[in-house]
Amino acid sequence: MRTLVAVVICALAVTTLEAASRFTGIVVDSSGAPVPNATVTVGTLSVNTGDDGRFEVAEGPDGEVDVLASAPGFAATTIRVTGGAADARLVLRPAPLVDAVVVTASRGVERLSTASAATVVTSAELLNSPGGSLDDILRNTPGFSLFRRSSSRVSNPTTQGVTLRGVSGSGASRTVVLADGLPLNDPFGSWVYWNRVPEAAIERVEVLRGATGDLYGTDALGGVVQVLTFAPDRTRLRMTAEAGSHGTGRGSVYGSTRRGMWEALGAAELSRTDGVIVVGEESRGTVDVPADSDYVTGVVGAGYAPGPWHAAFRINFYDENRGNGTPVTINTTDWTQVSGDAGGAVAGGAWLARASGGAQEYSQTFSFVAAGRATERLTRSQNMPSRFATYSAQWTRGFGSTSILAGMEGKRTDADVEEINYAATGVVTIPPLTGGVETSHALFGRVSLLPVENLTVVLGGRVDFWRSTPAIATLAKHSANVFSPRASAQWRLSNQASLMASVYRAYRTPTLNELHRGFSVGQIVTNPNPELDPEALTGFEGGILLTRGITSARLTGFWNQLSGAVTNVTVSPADAPIVRQRQNTDTLRASGVEIEADVRPFPRWTFSGLAVATRSRFASAPQQPQLVGNRAPQVPGFQLGATAMYADPRGFTGTLQARVLGSQFDDDLNSAAFELNGFTVVDASASQELVRGISVFAAIENLFGEDYDTGRTPIRTIGWPRSFRMGLRMFLP
Repeated sequence: MRTLVAVVICALAVTTLEAASRFTGIVVDSSGAPVPNATVTVGTLSVNTGDDGRFEVAEGPDGEVDVLASAPGFAATTIRVTGGAADARLVLRPAPLVDAVVVTASRGVERLSTASAATVVTSAELLNSPGGSLDDILRNTPGFSLFRRSSSRVSNPTTQGVTLRGVSGSGASRTVVLADGLPLNDPFGSWVYWNRVPEAAIERVEVLRGATGDLYGTDALGGVVQVLTFAPDRTRLRMTAEAGSHGTGRGSVYGSTRRGMWEALGAAELSRTDGVIVVGEESRGTVDVPADSDYVTGVVGAGYAPGPWHAAFRINFYDENRGNGTPVTINTTDWTQVSGDAGGAVAGGAWLARASGGAQEYSQTFSFVAAGRATERLTRSQNMPSRFATYSAQWTRGFGSTSILAGMEGKRTDADVEEINYAATGVVTIPPLTGGVETSHALFGRVSLLPVENLTVVLGGRVDFWRSTPAIATLAKHSANVFSPRASAQWRLSNQASLMASVYRAYRTPTLNELHRGFSVGQIVTNPNPELDPEALTGFEGGILLTRGITSARLTGFWNQLSGAVTNVTVSPADAPIVRQRQNTDTLRASGVEIEADVRPFPRWTFSGLAVATRSRFASAPQQPQLVGNRAPQVPGFQLGATAMYADPRGFTGTLQARVLGSQFDDDLNSAAFELNGFTVVDASASQELVRGISVFAAIENLFGEDYDTGRTPIRTIGWPRSFRMGLRMFLP
């Protein structure tokens, strides 16, 4: 009997000891999504989380102990728990400025620190942001602006070219936008379809500011925006469904799986909005109706990765239909792309190759609206079918503290402009088919050196060979061979401070849209110019990155000079319609200062802010003397932003954002009738996890109902009004 009692007592003691030393839990980001392969440390013991973000430490120390969780791209977090506690929940917040690393700096899969000013927006930040589309969310990064201020939910696609650091003058994008290394810029006009990548598939977005022509070529005058999707390295499912004001609804889904050496993925997004009336209330007439839009986008892909090499392919599609604010004006886009990539090891380094091809058809109608805005008539319809193909290949290798990158890439676009004009008398005319073929090929290289301790020097250069052949035989062919060098350095002064500086020269070649397609909006007609030459940018930037305790901050100054800047120049300002033409002006100078800061005073709170002051003016223009001293169109004088985020371990996250934009002009002459006033917009969002992997969320945009300018035609157009949306998110595992 005594033996039996002793055995029972020992068993109870062992059970109690095991219970007291066992720790289990989950690591998630601030959106509630699990963080796989995070490192969890309990005392002296460390384990990694599984695909579902869960961890278990079976033999940890007794009593109260600190549990630390960390993962690449996140700031480490610590909570205090008692031995034997079950289901501890650790919430990882995005890494502060000082720890940001980017893929874009290397063009490959390796994430590197960079001597350029870079902003990383994680999936959690995207989901917690009140903005209803990707471009709305990115407006809270320094210096980011579209040709016009409207949201992509209601604006014409051709106005969605992105500009960084005040390098503007027309609607063409002067920043290359990529999705997993492939261009999102429209192959014909370089504007950007921000909805092509389903939100559920986005792992992070990188915004690299400053000319990067040495790596990305003639589209990267202002910098690079790269959308990176989740790798299909495990089985996962991410879903979002939402509905809101103005008949708005959206569903987004991403799924992937891996079995042995095979992997597969699929993603889709469907959205619709009844839209809002975009004309200011003081000017509206019976022809003004909500600018509605709907789109469906998706991707399917598969890959094979036996170990020393990998190969994958994807098929993407996008279909969009828009109303542009009156019954007659509409536009549609139908886009399909097939792409593939492969990579592996060779000659002691790593190689990566990509290729893509596809077709797009873009159509649009234009109208004349009578005085009083009571009637309109169709004036022009356009159809622009295009075919495109791209390729790239690169090789990287390290030699001790030195690394090199070398590669080549090219693209070809063949596009037509089919147009029909409708006169007031009923006469229909069909001008000759225009358009053309654009080809470019490039060789590029970059070397990273460590000449002395704590000093990194990066030297790069690229040669582009560009040729544009118009469809009309009587028009001259255009070609250019340009060299884009860049040199940058980063000096780490201490663990709390580092300096950076870069000098560069880059080019942008005119798009087929600028060369061959005209358009009209309101009382303004803008004509193409088949004689345009490339723009050339020379500039430098310098800055300091500081961190001290709970605070990190970055101060960056820049100076850019854009020669031959392509600008929508007003050639007939007094007549109706007002006539503009795309022309090469002489010199546009843009300089400014960017300040970013991140403060984390408490474990659950993150505060961030930004301030940008930009001066962008025409310094000289012998052929257009009326422009000298004028501000560059569509560049605000200043930008302010602030974000406060609260993340509770019990599953609640709240975000409050404010955005302030200074005044800007919608024309090259800086006419009072085309000035867009400054504004302040405040947004808010909140989410709460219901059960593991399922959360509800709500967001309010333009909380105080600010009536702000987005354009002048010269009729005033306005931005997205106060609106509300709510929905459900699911993350499995």
